[in-house]
Amino acid sequence: MKKLFIKTVYAAVLIITMSCVDDLTSLNVNPKSYQSGTIPEGPFFSNATKNLADQMLDGFNFKIWAQQFAETTYFTTSNYTLTDPGNGFWTALYTNVLLDYKESKSILLANPSLYEGVDNNKLAIIEIMEIYTYSTLVNTFGNIPYSGALDASLKSEALDADNTTPAYDDAEAIYDDLFVRLDAAIGMLDPDADNGGVIGFGEADIIYNDDIQGWVMFANALKLRMAMTIADSNPTKAKSIVESIDPADLYQSNDDNTSLKYLAVTPNTNPVWVWLVQSGREDYVASNTMMDLMQAPAMDDPRIPFYYTEDNAGEYSGGTYGTSNSYVTFSKAGDKITSQTFPGILMDYVEVEFLLAEAGARGFSISGTVQEHYENGILASIDYWGADEDDALDYLADPDVAFATAIGANDIQKVARQKYIAMFNRGHEAWVDYRRLDYPIFNVPADPGGPFPFRYTYPNAEQTSNGPNYTEAAAAMGEDLLDTKLFWDVE
Repeated sequence: MKKLFIKTVYAAVLIITMSCVDDLTSLNVNPKSYQSGTIPEGPFFSNATKNLADQMLDGFNFKIWAQQFAETTYFTTSNYTLTDPGNGFWTALYTNVLLDYKESKSILLANPSLYEGVDNNKLAIIEIMEIYTYSTLVNTFGNIPYSGALDASLKSEALDADNTTPAYDDAEAIYDDLFVRLDAAIGMLDPDADNGGVIGFGEADIIYNDDIQGWVMFANALKLRMAMTIADSNPTKAKSIVESIDPADLYQSNDDNTSLKYLAVTPNTNPVWVWLVQSGREDYVASNTMMDLMQAPAMDDPRIPFYYTEDNAGEYSGGTYGTSNSYVTFSKAGDKITSQTFPGILMDYVEVEFLLAEAGARGFSISGTVQEHYENGILASIDYWGADEDDALDYLADPDVAFATAIGANDIQKVARQKYIAMFNRGHEAWVDYRRLDYPIFNVPADPGGPFPFRYTYPNAEQTSNGPNYTEAAAAMGEDLLDTKLFWDVE
């Protein structure tokens, strides 16, 4: 399936924040609140989706914790010396993502069209994006504000502008509810709905350009990911969910990936370009963790020149993780991920193939063999980054990569190692996988300032403005610490 990116600069959304303030009373109006007759639901949806992709791509804390990069002068993140690391991510996902999805849904429900099927597609797509966002918050923090809104269908006290002290819900219970919501959303999607050629959000769909089948595949891929996330904590449920997914409803190739293609025009450029190129920052180099893994087989991984630049000696090398490194000495982020228009991936075919390989390695009933999905994931990743096909086949034949003899004590470790390499530039998911699977082996900082972060701690503001609920949530999890493990991290 070929996705077209609509070259819309989301300008309509700026109306929300650029209108003039004529008097002091207008300051009391919630800027996120829809004013009848002004903004339709589409721009809110587009804005939320763009902000979500920005957060998933721009999270350098996650890229560093996944040891894809090492630091130069300042190495507090890789040394685990952290102060309020989760504040920005928490605020962005609740305020700039979930609140806009809520507004889009509210407008749609208040102003239904004459085409119920099209409206249902829009509502289902919003649901899928909310579920993705909530699952990300759970996988990052653990217990979070989720239920108890006056309108239960909106599913979050935190999205009520009048409620500044939302209660927190149990992370595992949230996951259970997200599965129910996801099945309902999938059931609502109708590729045959039509309103003069518009099936869903039309041009406001900046992911799939109104292709509902793409949303069907994304929703099922998300369902697969969430099921595999709980595979250790609840293997029976994970197995049942995985085996209920029709393989035809999952991505079939890289053409089906759920991604947002950025533009060469600010402010809609690739946030990694903004962070590393436009800013002129020299804070990050390749990590020896990732580089050593990619150079371990007899044949160097053909993705290295696409992941990183050559170092000062014309070779490829990584800086020591967890300490300072010379910026000019080591390899740095490659030209692809620092391009203004490089896409932001939410989920892709590569990830799905490795999830299916892991599911098969756990004994779940899947279509195809573990080896087939393992090889599909490697080849699709190499193809996505642009390496030569012959090099890809040679790499796959390397004894350290070939499935039968690949590095790893068991099939799950073999899959985890190659998936880790393939999740480059997707730091959050690589961090989740490391916490789930405890493989590959990460480097330990020589003089760590704290424990390895198994989660973000809650924003400091929650302790002061939402103290009782914060205290209850922290106690329910054990403690609000970086090394407090989430419910699915039982190994």
